[in-house]
Amino acid sequence: MRNQLKRSLATTLWIVSLVFFSACGGSNELVLVQVPMPNEVEDTSLSNSSDTSVDTVSTLENSASIENENDALSLQNETKAVIVDWDDFYPANQQEIPKELSYSSVEEDQIIEEKDLYEGFRIQIYSGPSPAMADTVSKRFRTWSVRYLSGYSPETYTFFKAPYYRVHVGDFHERDRAYNVSQIIKRSFPDAWVVYDRVNPWNVPADSTIIRFQNAR
Repeated sequence: MRNQLKRSLATTLWIVSLVFFSACGGSNELVLVQVPMPNEVEDTSLSNSSDTSVDTVSTLENSASIENENDALSLQNETKAVIVDWDDFYPANQQEIPKELSYSSVEEDQIIEEKDLYEGFRIQIYSGPSPAMADTVSKRFRTWSVRYLSGYSPETYTFFKAPYYRVHVGDFHERDRAYNVSQIIKRSFPDAWVVYDRVNPWNVPADSTIIRFQNAR
């Protein structure tokens, strides 16, 4: 429909130009009027249409390429952001202790544990120059502890440490507990008092053990 209108318009203009040329036939001046023919109008229309189509396609391609570039840039930025986040997160959670330091810490823990097991307190009930008296006191204490001490049977240790012979009894890790037991022993052995000494861990009474004085059995 649109092409038919263009052809009718071109034909009308061509007829008007012929009439105008006939009216100016007696004059010396030559009037030239360029009127496009119907085919030319159609060709021009087609060429303009094709040019417009080409421009539209080119514009669409350019916009598509710009969108692809924008998408690529945004994806690249997101990837960089993720990488930065993981770089910040990874060192904070993957800090391993060197093997040398870990070994030394384990050895130190073992040394501390052994120190806690074998170092403690005993109760000294005799200190003097006579070995016979030291043996006598040791025997008396064993008999007494069986009759009057409840909840715990302390071992006796007789040894010489210059310049005296000494008798120690019991094995304790806590000084307070050794002191409480020494107050019970003082009833029959007034010289009893707490001393720092090496202990036998297997002879240390349990924390739940109740040690107390009892009447003769």
